[in-house]
Amino acid sequence: MRTARAHRGFTLMEILVAFVVLAAAVGVLYRTFSAGLRNVDAVAGYSEAIAIAEAKLTGLGLEQPLQEGEESGATEDRRFNWQIAVLPYTPPGSSPDQPGGFISPQQLLRATVTVTWNERGDRKRTVELSTVRMLGKNPT
Repeated sequence: MRTARAHRGFTLMEILVAFVVLAAAVGVLYRTFSAGLRNVDAVAGYSEAIAIAEAKLTGLGLEQPLQEGEESGATEDRRFNWQIAVLPYTPPGSSPDQPGGFISPQQLLRATVTVTWNERGDRKRTVELSTVRMLGKNPT
């Protein structure tokens, strides 16, 4: 009698357990791949934002003379917003009134480019790059 039962196949309970295990495994794989896709999307956003910020920093002082002030705008597709702030820079350990070394602090400007964008789920992301530039000639 035992040998006849062994050849009948799987019971309904065994099939149900197999489906539950399969569904749990598929759920875990789905969550893993969707998290990976979100990370790839975030990295792509950061890469594009850094490229925009680097391009804006590179272009400073080329089209028009470098001067104090702020400027802002957006990319053509309106996905990224950028802002450029150019302010006087005082090196650490010196004061704006005191000339320090070969370069007077009045000749240095700090340019900061901030790029912002919204990710899926309305999460706001920001990248900020800064550089210090020397004026071509002393403003008077």
